[in-house]
Amino acid sequence: MCLYKLKKRATLLTVVALFFLPTTIWAQRFVGEGGILNDFDGEHNRNVFPVAVNGLPNRIDTAFGLISVCLNINHTKVSDLKIQLLSPDGTTIWLSNRNGGDKGADYQNTCFNNSGFSGYIFNGKAPFIGEYIPDSRMEFINNGQNPNDYWYLLIEDLHTGNVGKLNGFSIQFGEHPITSAKSSCAGGNIAACRCTPGYKDSVLLPDLVVVPSFTHNQVQEYTYNDPIYPGQLRVAASIANIGEGPMEIEGAGKWYCGTKLVDSNQRCADKQLARQPIHQNIYYKKEGALVRKPIPAGTLYFDEQPGHQHYHVDNWIELRLVKKLKTKKGVRQTIVGRSNKVSYCLFDTGICQDGDSLCLINNIKYGRQQLTNYGLGTYTDCHSKAQGISVGGYDTYGMLYEGQYIQLPKGLAKGWYYLQIIIDPANTYRESNKRNNVFEKKIYLQLQ
Repeated sequence: MCLYKLKKRATLLTVVALFFLPTTIWAQRFVGEGGILNDFDGEHNRNVFPVAVNGLPNRIDTAFGLISVCLNINHTKVSDLKIQLLSPDGTTIWLSNRNGGDKGADYQNTCFNNSGFSGYIFNGKAPFIGEYIPDSRMEFINNGQNPNDYWYLLIEDLHTGNVGKLNGFSIQFGEHPITSAKSSCAGGNIAACRCTPGYKDSVLLPDLVVVPSFTHNQVQEYTYNDPIYPGQLRVAASIANIGEGPMEIEGAGKWYCGTKLVDSNQRCADKQLARQPIHQNIYYKKEGALVRKPIPAGTLYFDEQPGHQHYHVDNWIELRLVKKLKTKKGVRQTIVGRSNKVSYCLFDTGICQDGDSLCLINNIKYGRQQLTNYGLGTYTDCHSKAQGISVGGYDTYGMLYEGQYIQLPKGLAKGWYYLQIIIDPANTYRESNKRNNVFEKKIYLQLQ
């Protein structure tokens, strides 16, 4: 997106400071106007709503920064919507991405902040009323940038047939915005960084696992005559890093169609987009510093689908539907359905917190207290040059995202099956523990 063009089109809006807290030097809310949300027309279609911010200190960080975004939307099916906030320096955070289920309508005076009294937005029920933790880390926007400029609320409608309207929105700034406390290691004390047990050298490896609570709440079977998702088992997946080092990939800077070197994002003869080889950066402690060693890994490409328009790492997960039968020799497992290997854009949509049980994995609650190197690595977006998941961070794909389904074969009998989510199905990436890369959930299918 070209910020200059957006600014040129933007209408100067009235900026209203609604209140000042007596104990606060600066606390201001800026109000933006709404408008009609254009329905999806089969192409990339983004509704842009500007708001002018001025009169604030010239730096937002952990002392003073963005603390809340509030909005009011009338829409008959809010799971069609992806809602983002774009700051003056180009940093974008997801507020809500396709949440609300099949029939949920409206955001009614909905606010997003890191304390989120009503919980995580992806666990909420529409109409969304109250304060929610967004689908991204708000602290990424308090990065030292100057806030005095245009900000933009970006809303994309990603499915046809339902229309709506943004009635208005506001963004609020104040002192001491809530952030996720990092460990001493992530704070620059390299001596405090814990290395992966069992290795002779001082390596800090990632450890990728599925966050069970996220998938448990978002698995849904659709009938064969469903008009939108016929015969699909749709599945959400959130991949967390509970290792000692970040999961970090870096682009090689060259693009290929097969073995032929081409321009970036070029479409190949087989209609696929060009791929860029990537490296996985492995971190080591050496002489009081963290150094990284790149090792060859997989590939990434530009995902041009509406709602994406960014770079995806190939073959990140695979979904499988399995039937298990007891035999005299044990349990026989048969794969009766599987997804294509799903590509992901790797970045921190959130981070495991000590104060809740979102990252309860194998009866261990992961957060800052459990992870010595908590917060190591910062990945705010998925670029062609670098992507990743920090220590304690997680990357989330909801069940209505593209590719998050298994097509149910005709002729299956209804009954009990096992859903499996496999991380890194091609065994491309180096981790401290590969044994926990498979998540399994027993489910009952009606198969109607």
